[in-house]
Amino acid sequence: MLNSLSRTACAFMLAAACAAEAGVNAASPQKMTLVQMHPIMGVGEEVFLYAVPKHLGYFAAEGLDVGIQNTQTGMVSAQLLQSGNAQVGTTAGDAILAVRERGGDLVSIFNLKRNPGTFMIVLPDSPIQKLTDLKGKTGGGLALKENLTQIGITPDQYTAIATGAGPSAIAALKSGKIDALVLWDAMLAAAENTGMTLRIVHIPLQDDMVGTTLATSTAFADAHPKEVGSYCRAMTKGLVFTMTNKAAAVRILWDEFPNIKPVGLDDAKALANGVHVMDRFLEMALQDQPANAPLGSFIPSHWDNTLTAFKTIGTLKGTEPASAAYSTKFLTACNDFDRAAVVAQAKSWKQ
Repeated sequence: MLNSLSRTACAFMLAAACAAEAGVNAASPQKMTLVQMHPIMGVGEEVFLYAVPKHLGYFAAEGLDVGIQNTQTGMVSAQLLQSGNAQVGTTAGDAILAVRERGGDLVSIFNLKRNPGTFMIVLPDSPIQKLTDLKGKTGGGLALKENLTQIGITPDQYTAIATGAGPSAIAALKSGKIDALVLWDAMLAAAENTGMTLRIVHIPLQDDMVGTTLATSTAFADAHPKEVGSYCRAMTKGLVFTMTNKAAAVRILWDEFPNIKPVGLDDAKALANGVHVMDRFLEMALQDQPANAPLGSFIPSHWDNTLTAFKTIGTLKGTEPASAAYSTKFLTACNDFDRAAVVAQAKSWKQ
C-alpha cells in the first residue's frame, strides 16, 4: 500500500514538475506599444490598427500583446518611436523625414492612406471656389501654409487664424471668424453628422502627398522582424474586416473603449454617424486602391512631393532622400493571410 501511494505521489510530483517546466518554457506574448499621432481616441485608423485585431484575437494569434497610446502630433509620435518607448505607430511622412535628418532611423512600413484625407471647406454661400480665392481672406486648420505656399500665396497675402481642432474650428467657420477651414476627413464627417451643410474646395497638392503612415525604427525592425511582420499582418486583417463591415468594426471599437461611445443618441443614429466617419476615412485611405491588390503599397512620387513641399516652406532641409523614409520589406508579411476568410468572418459577424 505504501509503495502504491509513493508511486502515486511521485507521479503527481513529476506531472507538476513537467507542468511548471512547460509554463516556464512557454513563449509569453510579445509586448508592443502602438502610438498614434492624434490625442483623442475615436473612429479612425485605431479601429483597424488596434480595436478589431485585439477584439477578434488577431494579435493573440500572432503571439502579441499590444497596447495603445495617443499623442498630440505626428512629430511627437515619431519621437516616441525613435526613442524606443513605442515600437510601431502612426505618423506623417514629413515627420519621418525630419527625424531622419536629425540622425534618426525611422522608416514607414505600411502606407495607411493613399490620399492624406485633408479637405478645405467653406460655407455653401462662400465666394471661395478654388484655393487661390483664399488670397486676402482668413483661413485656419491643417497644412494651410503648405498648401498656399505651393501655389505662390505667401503668408502676408492671407490671414491665418488659430482655430484649434474639432468643434471650435467648425464654430469659427460657422460664425464667420474664418472664411475657410482645412481639416481632415474624420473632422469633416463629424461636422456633417451634425447636419451642417458644407462645401468642399479641392486642394490639388493634397492628392499627391503622403498621408498617415505606419512606422517603426529600423533598429527595432532589424532586431524584431517577426514581431513587426506579425503586427502588420494582424493590423491588415483588421483593415480588411473593417472595409467589409464598417458597422461591426465601429461596434467593436465601442466594446474596446466604452467611454467613447456617443451619449445622448440612440444606438442606430450613433452607429450611422460612426459608419459615416469610417466611410470618409476609407474613401481617402483607399483612393485608387486596385481591387484585391496587396494593401499598404507606397506611392514613390507622393514621398518625393512631400519632401519638395516641406523643403519649400523650410521645415525640411532635404538632406535625406525621400526613398530612405519607407521600406517595402514587410509588405509581403502584412498581406500574408487568407483574405477571403477574413471577409467571410466580417460578413457573418454578429454582436
